[in-house]
Amino acid sequence: MEEKDFRFIQEMTREHRIEHRCMAYTYSDGQGLLELAKKFKPRRILELGTALGYTACCLAASADDCHVDTIEADPVHVKIARENINQLGLGERITVHHGDFFRVMDTLPDEYDIIFFDGLSPEPSMLKILHGKLREGGALFCANLGFAGAGAENFLDDKKYWTSAGQLEGGGTRALVKAK
Repeated sequence: MEEKDFRFIQEMTREHRIEHRCMAYTYSDGQGLLELAKKFKPRRILELGTALGYTACCLAASADDCHVDTIEADPVHVKIARENINQLGLGERITVHHGDFFRVMDTLPDEYDIIFFDGLSPEPSMLKILHGKLREGGALFCANLGFAGAGAENFLDDKKYWTSAGQLEGGGTRALVKAK
């Protein structure tokens, strides 16, 4: 599958956000996300911030044998995301977890190949947990950097934790590889 197969979810998310006045923003560069993820040949991906499932589908399309665990707090978004994912036949490759990021992550294993943070604001405490959940050489794709404070930026810039692997959305998303 290709990113273009999921664009209906992107448009649905835009309409849903306006209609429901919620925080379900859609990612603007799904093709870039898909292409970047392919470079890492992922088998296990964790996503924080499912919305209606667009980026989970893009990430699942990055490798034929990968599995995506995605976490979403809003029960309406979880229901719609599961419907969208199942409609595309990706229900066995994507698990939508409902709940708080911290609580759900405690129930999930470590050693992810890619983690995509697309929650509201990347906080240093969250970023440190995500660092611990990545395998050595795994990648963190961190979105919403416009909302990040100095502490988050300092952690992401720390060379003892990360090396740069590029950016998407004009720098709004950074790709970082866990340092060995």
